[in-house]
Amino acid sequence: MVSSNSGVEGGSGYSFQRCCVVFLLFESYEEINIENYFICLEHHEDFLFAFLDENRHLKKIDTYQAKKSRNDWTTDSDLCKIIGKMTKVGKELVNDPHDKSNDYQHTLNFLTNRNVLLTSKKEEGVKQDRVKVQVSNRRKKYSDLTDKIKKNIEPRICKSILESTQLENVHFQYIDFAQSYKNWQRELKGLSIEHFGLEVNDHEAVISSLMRLLEDAEQTYNDDNKVLLSDLTKRVSKDKINETFNMFTESKKSFDFWRKYSEEISTQLELKLPIRRRANELLENCFDFFKDIQQIEYRKIYKFVETRTDIDERHISEADCIVDLYHSYQKEFQPRLESHMVSFAVIAAYVETRGMYV
Repeated sequence: MVSSNSGVEGGSGYSFQRCCVVFLLFESYEEINIENYFICLEHHEDFLFAFLDENRHLKKIDTYQAKKSRNDWTTDSDLCKIIGKMTKVGKELVNDPHDKSNDYQHTLNFLTNRNVLLTSKKEEGVKQDRVKVQVSNRRKKYSDLTDKIKKNIEPRICKSILESTQLENVHFQYIDFAQSYKNWQRELKGLSIEHFGLEVNDHEAVISSLMRLLEDAEQTYNDDNKVLLSDLTKRVSKDKINETFNMFTESKKSFDFWRKYSEEISTQLELKLPIRRRANELLENCFDFFKDIQQIEYRKIYKFVETRTDIDERHISEADCIVDLYHSYQKEFQPRLESHMVSFAVIAAYVETRGMYV
C-alpha cells in the first residue's frame, strides 16, 4: 500500500506541479474567482481545484495529474498506467464523505507540457486512428476518442486499478508551458504582469509568495494518513489567495503614497535618510505583520488607524493626518516599537483602511 503522504515526502520534486497550479490560476482567474473554491496539492491527486455551492457542498472538482517529460507522450504502458490511476482517483472522489451537491461532477485531467499522441493499434493495410493533443488542440475527452483508440488503451490498464465507469471523466490537456525552471519563473512573472500590470511593484515576489502558500499546503501531512477533502490544513482557499494578491496591491498603493508625501512626512516625523531609503521594504513588512497574530503591536496600530477616522476630520492634508495619527498613537500607547516602524505602520494602515488611490 502506498502511503497517502508519499508525495509530501518527495516534496522537492514537485515544483512543476506548483508552477502548473499558478499558471492555471492566472490563466482562468476571472472565471475561477467568481466561484467559492479551494486548491489542494498532494491530496487525492497532484493537485485539484474544488468548487463549492452556496451551502458549501462540493459541486465540481477538477483533478490534475501533472507530468513534465523530455519526450512526447505516446499510447504506451506508462501512459495507460497513469490513466488507470486517474480512474482510481475518480472513485476516491465519489467515496469521499464531504457533502456534495445534487449535480456534483468531476474531471480527471492528465496535464503535460508535451504533445500526447493517442493512437489505435497498428494493423497492416488499415489506417491507424490518431489524435494529437498539442498547442493547436489543447484538450481532449477520453469519451470522444474512437473505439479503436480506446481498445488500444483499456486492455493495457491493470484491472486492479481500472475503474471503467470513471473513464468518461478523463481528459488529456496540453499546457503551453516551458521546459526549464528558469523559464517557468519567467512565464509566471509575465502572467502576473498581465494580470496586475502597474498595480504591483514586485511581480517576482507575487509568484514566490504563491509558491510558498502552495508549498505549505503540499508539505502538510494528511491527518492520520487519511485523504479527506474536508481537511482544512490541506487547502489553499480563495480567501488566502486573494489576501496574498491584496497584500501586494496595497503595498504598491502605500509606496506610491509614500513617494508623493515622503518629504512632508519625513520632515515632520524626522525620518533620517537611511530609514527613508528602506521605505519599500518597511511598508511591505507592515502588510505581513498586520496579518500575523503574533505581531500584536502592528495589529494594534492597524486597529487604531482604522477606527480613528475622527482625526481625518481635522485635516485637509494627507501628510498632516498621518503625522497626527502617529503622535496620537505614541501618546496613547507609548509603544516599544522603534518610532520609524510605528511611522510606516501608520502609513500602511492609513492607505489600506482609507482605500487610497494615489
